[in-house]
Amino acid sequence: MYFEEIQLEEGAALENIEVDVVKGLRAIEELKVSLIQAQWLIQHGTLSGSETEMLQGLADLVGMSYLMARRLGFDFSRLDRVLLQRLEEIKTTDEMNLEKQWGDLSLLLSYLAPED
Repeated sequence: MYFEEIQLEEGAALENIEVDVVKGLRAIEELKVSLIQAQWLIQHGTLSGSETEMLQGLADLVGMSYLMARRLGFDFSRLDRVLLQRLEEIKTTDEMNLEKQWGDLSLLLSYLAPED
């Protein structure tokens, strides 16, 4: 999957491929760090009562997840499909009672995939 975007041309040096792979791996590691930082920002925001930090952390978590999926070789649309499937599964089990108490999962599913 890391090699999808690497196109070999005649005479292409192996070292160019190695550099691309290393750059790709480095980007993945940096995205992992960004995901952890986003989680920290959410935590810090909830502890300090900062709406701005909470929203920034949440936005970063969502955005970095899409970018991570892309770097791992998945299309954004595939992540969307898996997300919808997972939310349906979580709604069915409702282990956190989010659906039973507030209807959060139905609300989110109707927002992400509105029925026309």
